[in-house]
Amino acid sequence: MSINNWTGWFFLDKPIGVTSNFALQKIRKIFHNSKAGFVGTLDPLASGFLPIALGKATKIIPFIEKSDKRYLFSIKWGIKTETGDSEGKVIRQNKEYPKKIEIIKTLNNFCGSMEQSPHQYSSVKINGQRAYKLARKNVKFQLKKRKIIVYNLKLINHISQNLSSFIVDCSAGTYVRSLAESLAESMNTIGTVVELRRIGFSNFNKKLISLDYLLSLVHSEELKKLVYPIDAVMNDVLKIQLDDNQVKKVLSGSFVQMNKYLIKAQKDKVVLAKHENNFVALGLIDNFIFHPKKLLIT
Repeated sequence: MSINNWTGWFFLDKPIGVTSNFALQKIRKIFHNSKAGFVGTLDPLASGFLPIALGKATKIIPFIEKSDKRYLFSIKWGIKTETGDSEGKVIRQNKEYPKKIEIIKTLNNFCGSMEQSPHQYSSVKINGQRAYKLARKNVKFQLKKRKIIVYNLKLINHISQNLSSFIVDCSAGTYVRSLAESLAESMNTIGTVVELRRIGFSNFNKKLISLDYLLSLVHSEELKKLVYPIDAVMNDVLKIQLDDNQVKKVLSGSFVQMNKYLIKAQKDKVVLAKHENNFVALGLIDNFIFHPKKLLIT
């Protein structure tokens, strides 16, 4: 892998206090200004798992953006801020603190499929502008509710009468700040997230590398050991092998008839096509025909 041709995945432990884009630009410089992108924005006050795609791996980003995630978070009861976290101005306060048993009983109501409104101070785009930028300008707008799934929500520790910590497994698009506010509201109080850390992203390798450690590395060989192959985020995706003739068809944008005795892909499921040891394309299989959607070797 040449210094100007980095391709693969790097799993960053994003620190608190910086935006996801700030961390990305730091990483681009470390990897010799390679093309790069991240999946799943983390707020400045959130830390943890931020997958970074390098080079041709950036083409896979749209296929994994809807991956499930896992978070650790803490709610401070009796306080509400305009941003839903400790970064924002306090707009309400009370001394209504839920009991531990009440919290545990209420959590079951927040598991399963539901509709959720993204937080006003979120990164959702409205006519090309981020919601949080509009909110800071006091521009009035309405965010559409979206369907989310909370697979598991547990109380980890009732630290004090006004502070509790949780773990949640949820679908993409879930806003933990909104979830925390809704949870508090259901118990006739208010609450805000004071700590948020993403600890899981689909079934990706959980070995995260800190930005400080990355900045301390100077040799390309040291960096190379930290980069996972392009298919590291596609453990559950079917891999198919193409022969020389099939590769030519795929590179020209044509579909390829596959051997029905070797292919058991479900309709509309993404598959990864390889030729020898090279990743060629992402695509779909329908009626034993491979339809390339994204070339990975051009």
